[in-house]
Amino acid sequence: MNRSDDWQAELQPLCEAAIEDRLTPEQQARLEQLVLANPEAKRYYVSYLHLHGCLRWSAADPSLMERGTNRATFPEVVGQSRKRRVYPGLLVAAAVVLAVGLSWLLLGERQVATLASGGGCKWDSGSLPTETGARLGVGRLRLAEGVACIVFDNGAEVKLEGPAELELVSGERCVLRSGRLVAKVPPSAIGFTVDTPTAIFIDQGTEFGVNVRDGQASDLQVFNGAVDAQHLQSGKVERLLTGRNRRYSSGDVVDFDPRAEKPAVSLPGPRPGGEEARVVHISTALGRGKDAYVQPLFPSPNSSEILLLVKNTVNEKSDFNRKAYIGLDLASLAGLRILDAQLSFTFTPTGMGFASEVPDATFVVYGLTDEAADGWDEKTLRWKDAPANGPGGGGVDLEKVTPVGRFEIKQGVLEGSRSIGGPALTDFLNRDTNGIVTFILIRETKGSGRADMVHGFANKEHPHLPPPTLKLTVAPR
Repeated sequence: MNRSDDWQAELQPLCEAAIEDRLTPEQQARLEQLVLANPEAKRYYVSYLHLHGCLRWSAADPSLMERGTNRATFPEVVGQSRKRRVYPGLLVAAAVVLAVGLSWLLLGERQVATLASGGGCKWDSGSLPTETGARLGVGRLRLAEGVACIVFDNGAEVKLEGPAELELVSGERCVLRSGRLVAKVPPSAIGFTVDTPTAIFIDQGTEFGVNVRDGQASDLQVFNGAVDAQHLQSGKVERLLTGRNRRYSSGDVVDFDPRAEKPAVSLPGPRPGGEEARVVHISTALGRGKDAYVQPLFPSPNSSEILLLVKNTVNEKSDFNRKAYIGLDLASLAGLRILDAQLSFTFTPTGMGFASEVPDATFVVYGLTDEAADGWDEKTLRWKDAPANGPGGGGVDLEKVTPVGRFEIKQGVLEGSRSIGGPALTDFLNRDTNGIVTFILIRETKGSGRADMVHGFANKEHPHLPPPTLKLTVAPR
């Protein structure tokens, strides 16, 4: 007998003992050792138990018996050593146990790679885990942004560049459906295959890059070594060596020069206003700039020197409603026309209230049209005399303000930045006549009133986050 068959001679009686529920603890330990150490033994074990499970399941199902069969009598299954009567309750239990065992074994075999890196990536919906270090089975990864490194169990390394979609088929094969990847394949993984919508690339020990362009063409660049490429439309196979660059479209195959490629995204066009236009930034920390927030309760034990606190709760008379006021100095824009404007806010955790008590929150920014009220002082601003203030956390005097933009912060999102822009903001700024503008920031969405979260935005005193800032494109009038 061949030594390579020794495991099978030992495994077969152990499998028989397992299905007949007569394994000793020593035999069970040996069975696990054989199956876990040898892939061929694992497949044999799966096939053997699957066969017996199917037979017993069929025998236990009365619907599969001939009519008139006495349901109290069940067929006998003959083993190698003895006959054994099979009982329906045991059959069903055995089938369930077999299904669980087979699922565990098959799922174990389907793990084919590891996500070696990708902590800074942004992912879209996919069927595989995206935590660094996660084991990956058969399924899809959709990478929105960043570079993720996937190491297959055979040693092949794939760096996926977002945006891209990659399907893992097996330990030796993947499908690049869109985007780019760079593959580095050691001798142990020769034969590693990358499928694309228009071609199949089979590595022969090399480093190469693939770019799937809108699903219409697949570019192959061989950095080092050799790759066998098959054009799906024609079936033609060719070997490409170091330095070759080939484009496989649905219709034909051509060489291409990566250095002569046009940008995939159009470059920005000229700024409005032509060459005379320029970009300037104005924050509340410049010139006569100022920022503050107001709330009915003053002084408040829950205050901040570095944040603009904003809250709107169900009780309009709540002492804990808050609104932010922002003043920006436009004196430096004398003689200039604003062509485009963007006002940005940076938000950060306050540690005040529960995020689960506030749904996705919409914030509205109003511009103060009553220029006589632009002279407010950030140190003495109070709820009762704040310009255009109205009842509740979202109330304003609509005769003295105009809405210039809105943004949303999703529930539970605690930090980031949001911006507004567009014609309403630009027109408001161009109508200014006194060189200073005032904005009021309110949370339109109400919290539950049960200790709902207070949102916080960096003000000009924040040690490292930017205060409210205007980004303006301007040109001479």
